[in-house]
Amino acid sequence: MPSIDATAKVAAHCAETSFASLPTDVREKLKRHLLDYLGVTLGAREHAESTPSILAGLGGGEGGEATAIGTGERRAPDRAAAVNGALAHSLDFDDTHRESSLHPGAPVIPAALAVAEREGATTERLLAGVSAGFDVACVLGRAVNPDAHYDRGFHGTATCGTFGAIAAAGVVAGLSADEFEAALGVGGSQAAGSLQFLSNGAWNKRLHPGLAARRGVTAVSLAAAGFRGADEAIEGEYGFLNGYTGDPNPEAFDRLGDGHAVMETALKPYPCCRYMHAAIDALTEIGEQVHPSTVNSVVVDLPEPGVRLTGDPIERKRRPSNFVDCQFSMPFSSALALSTGEAGLEAFLDAQTRLDDPALRGLMDATEVVSTETVQSLFPDQWAARVVVETDGGTRERFVETALGEPERPLGWDGVTEKFESLARSSGVGEDARRELVGVVREFEDRSVADLTDAVRRAATAAP
Repeated sequence: MPSIDATAKVAAHCAETSFASLPTDVREKLKRHLLDYLGVTLGAREHAESTPSILAGLGGGEGGEATAIGTGERRAPDRAAAVNGALAHSLDFDDTHRESSLHPGAPVIPAALAVAEREGATTERLLAGVSAGFDVACVLGRAVNPDAHYDRGFHGTATCGTFGAIAAAGVVAGLSADEFEAALGVGGSQAAGSLQFLSNGAWNKRLHPGLAARRGVTAVSLAAAGFRGADEAIEGEYGFLNGYTGDPNPEAFDRLGDGHAVMETALKPYPCCRYMHAAIDALTEIGEQVHPSTVNSVVVDLPEPGVRLTGDPIERKRRPSNFVDCQFSMPFSSALALSTGEAGLEAFLDAQTRLDDPALRGLMDATEVVSTETVQSLFPDQWAARVVVETDGGTRERFVETALGEPERPLGWDGVTEKFESLARSSGVGEDARRELVGVVREFEDRSVADLTDAVRRAATAAP
């Protein structure tokens, strides 16, 4: 690997990030991601079966300086960040960055918010921290090369998300460049997250961003107190790139600061693996034109990483046994889209209760998941999909280059608000509380962090 000064570049970028440096469109996009984060976190309180164990197991520190979004309780900042990060990812409905193949918001926003509450920071500094966190998580994701990172068994949201959480929390805390290098040095000893959860639908994946957010808060607290972290944490001989990927892309750091990663980050319309979304767009369109009973075969063409995560081994993917399995099963999503024409949260929750339905199983059995040069050649710039459905009446084919929610087909304020409303309403949050939260986020620069967390507590405690 060529000699680079990645750690120093990241530290300098974070130290130089300010709200004043963010263009208006970036500020608006950050606020939409904040509202989306609140929605998926509140939604997980009601709809994720892992939530009770997360709230209990990551509890403690009650009466602290930060807010647990799902319950409204006060907790120690690192505990609040852990709970909020875990819940934010528990429905797999949170934002995604396709080039780095990770979910930046779930580790980044909770770390920034927890430290903002502790420090009494302004909303402007909070948004600046979130922006830096997205930049750092995503540049690390590109640098490790997502395919090579996956091949080593690592979950980028957890590993790269640790550095993103450090960046976000550190900007909010006002770290200097030297202090950022120390914090990143601590992060290099903490970054972790295995893909082994794919073997049995385990809840580890949901936990990962929470642990990353907590690690971010801890690393920043240590650095602010004068702790000396390892130097060259990213590029060193035993650093992150050499340990976590067999095919690093150090040139990724040359782009740091050229743009804003949040502008490249998608908001998800479906609560499942992002690799499947373009295919779901195609399948729901085809589903409007065919009756599911006439379907003989379905071939879904995805990028190679998408096949590994959602179509291999195909026998197991055709027989999901729980919600996590469903979220990573292209055959299940194919059957769902063709049989219902929908793939939102309610459709997923309903369908997982009838996994033994012969009609649903028949469609899953009819689905093959492949990767051809047609789709793979576009990756990672585009997470495209080609779908071919053979029916009694003929063949239907669709190619979707860009899934709904990507920057090229974005969810604007109306779409994000609709998603937030659905998640919060289904979790028992009343209309007044929902309206208040939307209003605070939309006017965030002119409000305080306390305005947001007070509204969150009212929403959480008013719901059953």
